[in-house]
Amino acid sequence: MITAVTLALALAFEPPETDVMGRPPRRASEPLLSKFLVWRIVFVSTILLLGTFGLFVWEREQGASVELARTVAVNTLVMFEVFYLFNTRYLRRSVLNKEGMLGSRPILIAVAIVIGFQLAFTYAPPVQILFDTRPVSFLSWCMTVLVASTVLFLVEVEKWISRNCHRTLFISK
Repeated sequence: MITAVTLALALAFEPPETDVMGRPPRRASEPLLSKFLVWRIVFVSTILLLGTFGLFVWEREQGASVELARTVAVNTLVMFEVFYLFNTRYLRRSVLNKEGMLGSRPILIAVAIVIGFQLAFTYAPPVQILFDTRPVSFLSWCMTVLVASTVLFLVEVEKWISRNCHRTLFISK
């Protein structure tokens, strides 16, 4: 609940993209989710699924308890959401620049709030009891951030392809 509301609320304060008025309106007969948006949902969901369950399995194979592996998986999913929040600032433009990464105060505040709550989720004793979480090692956090950051870079590659390749299966200009 915290990540969904906090991160989504930050997007409400985002200014529209500069080319938004140059885009043609959606025809009333078209579905709300275009082929491009369905593709993006499937693409990002696959990345999140593989990364989250991948780290859960990796932790278990390293001998971690189910509770610790579950804590790492939840942290991974939340960090994926944080990294993907930056991608969503622009539908097709790259965010890998100073403005894209640091140009939105509401997003930076939302990210700080979410990270604070995740640290409490992971390390605060009352929250650990409530959610049956375990403290996570520095190495596990490094793995979590590394794996979760893949969504940022993979979506940026997908955006680059959609901008630069005229013939793509699902992505139209």
